[in-house]
Amino acid sequence: MNLVSKVENTNVSQIAFGKQLGLDLEGKSVGVARAEIDDALAIGFYGEADLGRPSAKQCALAEKFGTDISGMSKLVGSAVIDDIMHQLNVDAIERHQLGPGVAVRHPGRPHDHNLVVSSIAADGTVYFKGGNGQRAWARSLERR
Repeated sequence: MNLVSKVENTNVSQIAFGKQLGLDLEGKSVGVARAEIDDALAIGFYGEADLGRPSAKQCALAEKFGTDISGMSKLVGSAVIDDIMHQLNVDAIERHQLGPGVAVRHPGRPHDHNLVVSSIAADGTVYFKGGNGQRAWARSLERR
């Protein structure tokens, strides 16, 4: 059984809480909802006027996956990218059927040629047997 789940969307009580703040959180991930709540606090409670914007590099990355974050705050844009990266991990775990005992390779680290999965954390971090804490994102790995 895979412990890494798809990006979690807001539930009924979280959506209701957002409405109390004047936010529509329906259909949004928990991470994006949290970023929107943090933005609302920054503006309404702390009086922030400028929440910043995602960097050009962040915008380009999100655009690669069909998402325009250029009009979002920096915090919300970062949350969207976190969701994209998490989903890439989930997809890689499913595609390569990653799990304990599976031999993998990391194309970006050709010197690591004897990698065997020890465990996979909920965020998609893959730990290796005998790796002394050596790890990689699932999205960076290929099954051997």
